[in-house]
Amino acid sequence: MKSQLGVLAVALLSVILFFSACQSTRISQRYAHNRYLSVGENIAYNQDLPLYVPTYGDVVFERDAGAIRRRLRNVVLPADDSVLLYGYTSASPAYTFILTTRGRCASVNRNEKAFVFKRDTCIGERHYSLLAMGEATEGPSIHKDATHIWERIAFDSLRSEQFGSIFSVTGQKTNKIYQVLDYIEQFPAWTDQEQWNKTQLLLTYASFLGDHKTYRDELAALESRMMPDSAIRAALANTEPVRGGEVLDAIASEARNRQVVMINENHFYPNHRTLVYDLLDTLRAVGFGYLALEALAPEQEEKVNQTRTIDLQTGFYTQEQQYARVLRKALALGYTLVAYENADTAVEREAGQARNLYEKTLGQDPQARVLVLAGMDHILEEPTAQGKKWMAALFKETYGVDPLTIDQNNLKHLRHLAPTGYLLAKSNAFTEGRLTATDYQLINNQPVAIRDQPRMRTYRNRQRDTVQVLLFATDRPVHAAMVQEVPYYTTLVAPKSAVKLPVSTNEAILLVVCDRYGNRVESRVW
Repeated sequence: MKSQLGVLAVALLSVILFFSACQSTRISQRYAHNRYLSVGENIAYNQDLPLYVPTYGDVVFERDAGAIRRRLRNVVLPADDSVLLYGYTSASPAYTFILTTRGRCASVNRNEKAFVFKRDTCIGERHYSLLAMGEATEGPSIHKDATHIWERIAFDSLRSEQFGSIFSVTGQKTNKIYQVLDYIEQFPAWTDQEQWNKTQLLLTYASFLGDHKTYRDELAALESRMMPDSAIRAALANTEPVRGGEVLDAIASEARNRQVVMINENHFYPNHRTLVYDLLDTLRAVGFGYLALEALAPEQEEKVNQTRTIDLQTGFYTQEQQYARVLRKALALGYTLVAYENADTAVEREAGQARNLYEKTLGQDPQARVLVLAGMDHILEEPTAQGKKWMAALFKETYGVDPLTIDQNNLKHLRHLAPTGYLLAKSNAFTEGRLTATDYQLINNQPVAIRDQPRMRTYRNRQRDTVQVLLFATDRPVHAAMVQEVPYYTTLVAPKSAVKLPVSTNEAILLVVCDRYGNRVESRVW
């Protein structure tokens, strides 16, 4: 008899648990397709439905389905409704709003007392409800806000003009890179051109955060579409390229007989900047005193050379940690930094760059020796098949100075062929026009992460979401550092995981941690 009672008790308990589970908050299957943007006001949209929900700047959208269930554990929603969107305000009036949906249109029975605001509509065969909860004393304000949100929701409508241009995010002077990267990832793209624009921005900002999954994935996708390499492999097999540490010696040896050395980079590959970093000491020792930079903002040139420091205003790409390392080392070694980008709209860009580079260096110091870090094709010494002359070609033609040119862009997708870090081949080993337009082709497989800090410390991310970790070698308070300084190291750390961070032994290190919204969640001095 006792055993039968025990079986009945277990069965009854199972039924109770089953019905309890059925009462838990349901999350819509469409919820996973939500995307979120902050463009003055905070927007949620869903291309799968489609749906466009503009709100206020102080609204925070909850992106964690588990967190939504926890927040709504004591809220009774209609049995057939599932949560499509959950948001709450971070300023007064304080309220929560929920957008629910169901696959059929029908009358709704709900706990009227739980909600300050309720609206329903049917679009086609789908039913939507917007519900708002908050303190009764703020009821009128909540009702006004929620009405405004409800009236602006675009059901079954999504258009590109609702979002503006993805490029509105670029050029920001900020070290909260994860916030910008998240914005780009969330931005919609309908056409091939819009997708390519998005890919470029994703790669740029992901590269600012060092070695992490998003950057590796985007880079792998880009490289998979690059030109076949069979002819290049054959050319490399028939020559004797210089490898590893000998590459730096070979470049330095060639540079002894030149006044100008030009090295390019692909802006998606921050490790290209390590080549310049590694050459700075040797070239300084043989008389190179100028470092000319396409990425240095012209209006910042005088300030940087006077203060011998950089900050977020120094330039755009100079906000990237590897680029910042190059500038800090160059300034410490006594280089004069030169901004040669063309700012004269009446002059063609390549001609303006060539003129600025000459006039700011050899034109006023005939014995000058100049190291140039340029972007991609600007260092090509030969015209293209269409007759275009790039900066290096015009510099050589106009001023009679033959630069040593080293291209890192053309073979960037063959990084695996340089397991020791660098591989250098003379361009006469190749036959394709672009590959012969410089003196050397270089494959750079140096790591993206910073390599030369004397010790490492462990950081553990205890948050439920990915965070950005920033390290500053500064004694400034955190608010001043975040507004002005470029971190010497920054990366993303996955939730509930640990990473090793490079820490100097003789400086105070400020650690700052930011979430995807740009909020500072932690800071301390190491």
